[in-house]
Amino acid sequence: MTSTRKTLLDWWCGQPWLRATYLLGAIMLCVGIVAWSDWSVQERIMGALCILLPLHVFEELAWPAGFPFMMNKLIQKSDQPLAYPENRLTDMITNFGAELLFIAMFALTPTAGNMFVLFAAFFGIGETVVHTIFSIVSLRHYGPMGERTLYTPGFATAWCTLLPVGVFSLHWLVTSGTFVPWDLWGLLCVAFLIGFMIRLPFIISYKIKSTRFAYDSKGYFEKFEG
Repeated sequence: MTSTRKTLLDWWCGQPWLRATYLLGAIMLCVGIVAWSDWSVQERIMGALCILLPLHVFEELAWPAGFPFMMNKLIQKSDQPLAYPENRLTDMITNFGAELLFIAMFALTPTAGNMFVLFAAFFGIGETVVHTIFSIVSLRHYGPMGERTLYTPGFATAWCTLLPVGVFSLHWLVTSGTFVPWDLWGLLCVAFLIGFMIRLPFIISYKIKSTRFAYDSKGYFEKFEG
């Protein structure tokens, strides 16, 4: 007999971590409004990521939501696309963890400098490219079922917010004359985010194949699933 007792982790992986992520973004927005003129360009770039990531998470997981279902079904070919490998636990680790990481990077920016600008360039442009690929895959799959829009949850905030930050970061690195080989260490941050905060939770989740942290809605894709 399977226990239905809810733990603190079950509670946290529901709405609380999402609200905490939004709160951190709102706090960073308030700090940015007050201190923007005192921030360096590098700090402004990382501060912008801290503010914009919660918006991206909101689109993927709250409204219209459904990104995990699409990711599991179309990209990772899961037999339980609401449950694994992406689920409420892995999303909490990846997204709440990323918000904390970005805030820590922002605090360290005066020391790290362009390392994190390079990270922002790869993150903003990379997220947009990936979401565009996912949207093409989704349109091909759901086209016969009525989808007519090149879209998956996260696509809009990637193009409208993360991409401009990424492009500006890359442009500033090229034109400011401040880039040095040491700044390439920013790529290590990219590798850490992809390898340890995104892929590793997915790999472990897929091996366990638990439905404990499953989503209960397909979000944007409900209308195409019938």
